[in-house]
Amino acid sequence: MRLACAPSLWLVTLADGAVVKVWAASVEGLAGPSDDRDYLFENLMDVDVADQGDFEINVRTLANPERVGVTVAWFPRSAVRQISSG
Repeated sequence: MRLACAPSLWLVTLADGAVVKVWAASVEGLAGPSDDRDYLFENLMDVDVADQGDFEINVRTLANPERVGVTVAWFPRSAVRQISSG
């Protein structure tokens, strides 16, 4: 397996003030004030089809069955105070 694109550093400040560093290429849940989804961080990766069952996969590409979006972190919206790029 390998990264298909370089991840960015995200700083997740939790409700209790703790800060978690997450390296991810994308994050869902940041679309604006009306976006009420939980925060889902993922990386686009090339993973052998036989090994994909070992990962939580959110996105699959039609052109390349080995290129998938793999979850690297998930936070309930209620547990997060702020998210910023590092």
